[in-house]
Amino acid sequence: MTTSETIQNLKLKFHSLQGGLENNEKGLIPDELLFIVVHQALELWFKIVNRELRLARDHLAAPKVPEDTVPNVVHHLRRVNRVLELAVDHFKVMETLTPQDFLGFREKITPASGFQSSQMREMEILLGMKSKQRVRYGKVDPIEHLEKLSKSGPSGQEAWSRVQNVQNEQTFQEALRAWLYRTPINGSTPSDAGDDAAVQTFIEAYLVRFDGFMDKQC
Repeated sequence: MTTSETIQNLKLKFHSLQGGLENNEKGLIPDELLFIVVHQALELWFKIVNRELRLARDHLAAPKVPEDTVPNVVHHLRRVNRVLELAVDHFKVMETLTPQDFLGFREKITPASGFQSSQMREMEILLGMKSKQRVRYGKVDPIEHLEKLSKSGPSGQEAWSRVQNVQNEQTFQEALRAWLYRTPINGSTPSDAGDDAAVQTFIEAYLVRFDGFMDKQC
């Protein structure tokens, strides 16, 4: 199979996912297609975000981070920001859907919820969110809910497997903090005597300069 044929098959497969629960686009209730497409687009963007976060984390998690590697981290994080901005714009299209329009097909997807997105949970965990920080919807814990869904079929099992795997990974926050900790400040490293005092002096001086900069901006 040629590359173009493979791409075409992927396009056809993706198109078939937009037929709703009945897998029949002609049978879709008005505005149901909009709901499906927006959610699929968000899931694709989440996939990109998770990949970029891992790439940025892996750079910072290296035993030694060369100075010319830092711009790569910034590049990945800038892309994450831009993708999330675009994702928010995508969701604005959903705001054209009235409550009455949504109720026209809500029963078909009950009890499904956007909170069931395993990629969103994956993103939160990668960034460093702790269980106690997680927002519940009603009395339901999103992670526990995904675990229950794993018993519903192959797709649920795959989603739960991804969440389990990411829980065993180093988070971006952990990699960032470890990198900041071992980065020399005014020539002082964690193994040097008086490093705590050197860091404190730097922080205090930085905050003074920052306050002065903000005062000028105002």
